Amino acid sequence: PLLCLAVQEPVHLPFGLLAGKMLKLIKKYTFLFFLLIHRFIESNKLETTSKYAFRGLRDLTHLSLANNNIKALPRDLLIDLDSLIELDLRGNAFECDCRAKWLMTWLKNTNATVSDVVCAGPEDMKGKRLNDMTSLQNECVSTGEKHLSQLPFSHVQLRSGSENSNDVYVAISAPSTESCMIFQWDHIEMNFRTYDNIKGQSIVGCKSVIIENEVFVIVAQLFGGSHIYKFDDDQSRFNKFQDIEVSKISKPNDIEAFQIGSDWFFVIADSSKAGLSTLYKWNDNGFYSYQSLHEWYRDTDVEFLDLDGKAHLILASRSQVPVIYQWSRSNQKFILQGEIPNMEDVVVVKHFRIKEELYLAMTRYIGDSKVLRWGTKQFAEIQALPSRGSMVLQPFSFKERYYLALGSDYTFSQIYLWDEDNKLFDRFKEVYIQAPRSFTVVSTDRRDFIFSSSFKGNTQIFEHIIIDLSL
Repeated sequence: PLLCLAVQEPVHLPFGLLAGKMLKLIKKYTFLFFLLIHRFIESNKLETTSKYAFRGLRDLTHLSLANNNIKALPRDLLIDLDSLIELDLRGNAFECDCRAKWLMTWLKNTNATVSDVVCAGPEDMKGKRLNDMTSLQNECVSTGEKHLSQLPFSHVQLRSGSENSNDVYVAISAPSTESCMIFQWDHIEMNFRTYDNIKGQSIVGCKSVIIENEVFVIVAQLFGGSHIYKFDDDQSRFNKFQDIEVSKISKPNDIEAFQIGSDWFFVIADSSKAGLSTLYKWNDNGFYSYQSLHEWYRDTDVEFLDLDGKAHLILASRSQVPVIYQWSRSNQKFILQGEIPNMEDVVVVKHFRIKEELYLAMTRYIGDSKVLRWGTKQFAEIQALPSRGSMVLQPFSFKERYYLALGSDYTFSQIYLWDEDNKLFDRFKEVYIQAPRSFTVVSTDRRDFIFSSSFKGNTQIFEHIIIDLSL
């Protein structure tokens, strides 16, 4: 039988005893009009209770739910029990999974005396005391992507950067509109707004770089030459600063900017048969052509990384396996060091770290994309991901959760999540984006966003959210 109470005026009772009444459920506000000091609900068949069952009982000092069939208690059940001195939860069948996370935390913070809360499950937790635990094996959180908005144009490359610690900008190259769009995070409206629009001809890459607190945007174009723009504080816009010497560049495909010591550089990867991927160096007045890298290889991507404390470049190409260059301190040049074997048709290379380990994400349009790990002297494959029609395998992370986004021109894109136990990526979820070309993380105001560029459709903006599974 279910106990139903209908009381309109407060009833002063020092004790409340509901022992052996065969209760299975306590509804919300059941004891709201009882001014109780002790409440005993023992030896029933109680399986659950409303989170509001004890709401308003601020003078309750003793509560017993002993010897029932309780597997989990709802979060905030005890939030109003300010005067609680003793809580008895013995003789129940608590499942010490995500549902018990809040109770575990409450046990650590309460001043009340609490009986042993013994776990009946899961199997690996059976017999353990929840009172002694500081964490559960399952971290009890998951993540998701909430679609925030879309930008009404397609683009092929997207970069993020900050002018200072407060302002966040996103630079988007959009060949369809012949522009490099600059977006700024609006701290008041809490969205991204158009900040500036750099017009050009068939812009294929926009790369922001900050040198001595001045912001530059490198704009690579298929036609009309490539240029560098500098932010003008007085006009609050980007003005052309310099034309890039591109006599050796025929078909720019990627830009990578980086710093070695106190010197700034950027590389333009050339994807034509007749072009040369070229390194440029900053000389206080602008960037100038500094070194030509290998020729005739149709480079599609360049990646800068620190490898065992030394600066390296990895160039990916449709015509050969990726090659590795190492910076020579004596020559002040990049020297060809070697290649990554058995990795034909790699279009993009991205490096990332999980704790202290260095990895590469190798995107392949045909066949499987690869994940490699750096060993003592070389990279070794650890995982293959089916990737027909992929132009991007992008690593990113949020709060020590590591992901790979594998785009596809023909089907859904896949998001993979790192499994720390197995040291591999597991398929996590899928999203539909038309012909994705990049996934870029932008963080601001304690919020995290993912910009997904598209070669054919609109630019998509997702907000990364944490889902608490213990609720």
